[in-house]
Amino acid sequence: MTAATAGPHVLITPNLAELLPQLEQRYPNCRFTAVPDDEPVREEYLDAEVILRSAMNEDTFDVLLSKCQQLRWVQITAAGFDWVGGEIWHRRLDEGLIYTRSPNSYNVPIAEYVIGAVLLHARAFPELAAAQQRREWIRVMARDVIGSTMLVFGTGAIGREVAWRARALGASVIGVNRAGTEAEGFERVIPFAEHLALLPEADSVVLAMPLTSENRCFFDAARFAAMKDSAVLVNVGRGALILEDALVEAMRTNRIGGAVLDVFEEEPLPATSRLWDLPRTTLTPHTSFRGSGNLQRLYADFCANFDRYLAGEQLFGTKRQPELGY
Repeated sequence: MTAATAGPHVLITPNLAELLPQLEQRYPNCRFTAVPDDEPVREEYLDAEVILRSAMNEDTFDVLLSKCQQLRWVQITAAGFDWVGGEIWHRRLDEGLIYTRSPNSYNVPIAEYVIGAVLLHARAFPELAAAQQRREWIRVMARDVIGSTMLVFGTGAIGREVAWRARALGASVIGVNRAGTEAEGFERVIPFAEHLALLPEADSVVLAMPLTSENRCFFDAARFAAMKDSAVLVNVGRGALILEDALVEAMRTNRIGGAVLDVFEEEPLPATSRLWDLPRTTLTPHTSFRGSGNLQRLYADFCANFDRYLAGEQLFGTKRQPELGY
């Protein structure tokens, strides 16, 4: 490879190393290097222009940000931006570093998780599983998903994937976003300011929105009080969208029918957390995004942006509302 034909040097976190053969084949003039967390940053990394980041030690990332003076672009393998940040990071952003997310990589497994969570409670699987443990033969009346109403907070890529799947099951799906902007897959979309009036209609409520300064702990006692006592709440957004005290009270007093939570303010969730023992509540360890096709979706997302980068075009997946952090 000559200097004239050499393409950008790209650093990749080790958990994405399976992509290296595909990337090297597709971009033979570029160099791709996996960066282990358990060893010092090497001199050979320092000419990198691009980082494709998934699981990477924050200290390692800060060193790369400090020493890779040619670094121009970082793509993270996540849908949200709120988990990245630090003094060096913000300085590099101010200097012009481009920062993008992977908007399509995890939508499919998260949407399937949501549908599974809704069906879990509609078909009364928690009650049936408890009866099995007691060796008790019971018959529980299930609730139809067809004809039900689903309220989805967040009409981005994840929300849209949830919407068409739920509608395929016969549910009526209403979206909620900041301005009530129409979105594909939803029967209608309402502005966030009007959501409290719609909560009494919803048989299932899905939180698939980014965490911002405007919506932290918005799902409080008033929201739980507005819900049907048979409704199920599914959170695949961020744990801090829900006020924990209100959640605990709602579940302990049978205020709603059930909750399925995949995200928490503190992760890993401590063994001492009161959430573990809540009735009618299913907890999963932030795994809704995991799916067998993730690597190929991450590959497709990165290549779509890398092609743009090589062509000098604007990248997709940047912040849509920088003032709110997403």
